[in-house]
This record gives sequence, structure tokens and C-alpha cells, in this order.
Amino acid sequence: MSYPRVTLTQPLDAVLQLGHPWIFADALRHDRNLPTGAIVDVYNRDDQFVARGVLEPDSHLRLRVWTLRQDVAVDEQLLEKRIRAALKRRSFPNPATNGFRLLNGEGDRIPGLVCDIYDKIGVLRPDGLAAEQWIEPARRIIEKLLPIKHWAVRRSEIYRQDNPAAMWLDTPPTTPELTFLEHDITFVVDPINGQKTGFFLDQRANRQRIARLAPGKRVLNLFSYTGGFSVAAAMNGAARTTTVDIAKPAVDAARHHFTLNGLAPEAHEFIAADVFDYLETLAPQSAPFEIAICDPPSFAHRRQDFKKARTAYVRLFSKLLQAMPTASTVALASCSSHIDRTAFVNIIAEAAQTADCSLVLSGVWGADTDHTTLPAFPEDDYLQFALATIARD
Repeated sequence: MSYPRVTLTQPLDAVLQLGHPWIFADALRHDRNLPTGAIVDVYNRDDQFVARGVLEPDSHLRLRVWTLRQDVAVDEQLLEKRIRAALKRRSFPNPATNGFRLLNGEGDRIPGLVCDIYDKIGVLRPDGLAAEQWIEPARRIIEKLLPIKHWAVRRSEIYRQDNPAAMWLDTPPTTPELTFLEHDITFVVDPINGQKTGFFLDQRANRQRIARLAPGKRVLNLFSYTGGFSVAAAMNGAARTTTVDIAKPAVDAARHHFTLNGLAPEAHEFIAADVFDYLETLAPQSAPFEIAICDPPSFAHRRQDFKKARTAYVRLFSKLLQAMPTASTVALASCSSHIDRTAFVNIIAEAAQTADCSLVLSGVWGADTDHTTLPAFPEDDYLQFALATIARD
């Protein structure tokens, strides 16, 4: 097999051999006439083969590595092999949970392509134009493995603005709302307009952690989106949940999730408000909750945002810690790849210092097991979720 050659301009051989799948523009020299999606062989400055991958000539992320072996073709046969392996790695779908991540891009060695399954709905999300070429092949392969009836694709914002209907790859479902199961809880998914691919599947295991703590407890859910943590807690016997998000449609959706699962919304509280403003209404150490979840949107979209994001996280978390009573439990989260586990633990330590309390950590976790990662690619381990108890002397 013969592929066009591109050349490393920096000594990245060792990093790539360890399994890091990205090469950026300043580290690669190539023929500018090569098209987007071209499969190329990467050579080092000593003219030795290093890797084989897919090129995106107009992107800062210039190449994604598919294989380190020169005898492996990057084609639909390899794609099918890796999709089958990805499904085999997962314990989903099952009777209790039919919403899950089937393909996690680089984490499943299918760079740039994510696929989430919501019962009979498949949602594909290509990252970059080069990954677009795998949409139809992946769809055909997955249909051999799972009973998918409808497909949506989450493309870039420019596609969505031009023609939202084109986000469906086939005839859109005619049902008024699309639902799936997570641990026997029914959730609504919006594959076209919802966050991520329609739902935050990555927090599944962490919702279960909160549910196990919830019986008889009063639970505060900040930055709730459509109330996943609230519903999980209420379904497991929480005495009362308070769901807070700045977006009223999200709060309305959370209330609907309660009704959908046979829970009485009137026994719980739903507040459309800015979380920072809401925390200002709580007296120090007197918030009427035993558990609080704080899962804000990413404050660090770029590496250069880290310092500003750190300040925002410390301010937010310290406000919550000041309000919560001694011995209460807090769940604090970050969803930025630019804030790794060590940085996150340091952030919550600083927040505790600012709030004049101590935190006793029960654990720090990431996304659920279907959000696979590579050991040499820490950038993909983006989710941090800490459970801790507040202590005061």
C-alpha cells in the first residue's frame, strides 16, 4: 500500500509511539495540494516511518493518527474492526440503560468521530472536516450491529444555522419526543438542539453516586441543565430536590423529567436563576440541604483561559461551601480538558481555604466507562467530579 508522505518538523517520534494521536500544524510539513481527509504516512527527519493518519490541511490540528503500523491500511475494513471492538468493550445497551456512547473518537482509536446511541436513535458527531468522510461508512457498519432506526449528525454551527433539518441523515422520527433509559430512569433527548449530542451521558456513573447518597436527603442541583442529577436523586428517595439553572427551558425540561418518571414536581423545587445570584441568597452555613451538586459549564475553552477559569471556579465553589452546613456533602465538577485532575483538586482545596472550611474527599472520578481514553492522551480525560464532606473545627 502506498500513501503520500508528510514529514515531522519536530522530534515527536517518542510521543507518537506512546500513543498520542495528534500532530499540530507547526510540527508537520506536507504538500499543500493534499485534500482534506487524505490518508498519509508520517516520517521523521531521519526518513523513518512513524505513523499513518488522516490529514486536515486547513486545521491547526493538522493530523490525527490511526495506526503506528506500516502494514495496516486505513480503510473501511479497519473502521469496522474498531467499531466492533468498541461495542465489545461496552456493557451497553442493556434492559436498564439504552443510552450510551458507542464511539469516543480517539479513545476508541477512531480519531475525530463520536457516536452516541439513544435507544433506536444514533447520533454521530465529527470533529473537524476530515472526520466527515467516516460518517456514512460508520453508519452502515453500526446498523449491522445495533437496531438503529434514525440517524442524526451533529456538525459544526455553520451547518446548523444553514439548515437544521439537514442534521437528520434520514427521515426524522415523528414521535413528539425521543426518550431513552438510564438505570431505568426515562430521559428525553434532543439530538439536534440539546447540549453535546442531546444529553450529558458522561455523568451517568456520577448521577448514580449521588443517587446512592440521596435517600431521605435534601439535594441542591446547580447548573442543572435538564435535571439529570435531580431526577436520579428523587428516584432514589431524596426528600426534596432543588433544581437551579439560568435557562428556563432547561428548568421546564427538568420538571417534565419528574412527571415522566412518576414523580410529583410539586414536592420539589425548580428555579430559573443565575447560580451566582442564587448562592448570594443563602445564609452562611445555613443552606437547607444535605447534598449539593455544582456542575458548571466549562470556564476554560482554551489553554490560555486557565488562569481566568481557575479564579471563576474558586469563587463559585467557595460561595457554595460557605453556604452549606457542616457535615454536608458537595459534588464539584469541571468539564474542561485544560483542567486536569491535579489542577482540579488544587482548585477545590483553594476554594475550601477561601471558604474557611476543610474538605474530606471521598473520591475524584471522570466520565463513565463508555467515554474511553488513551493513556498517552490526557487531553481526553476532561471530566473531573469530586465528592467531599465539609468539615469545620
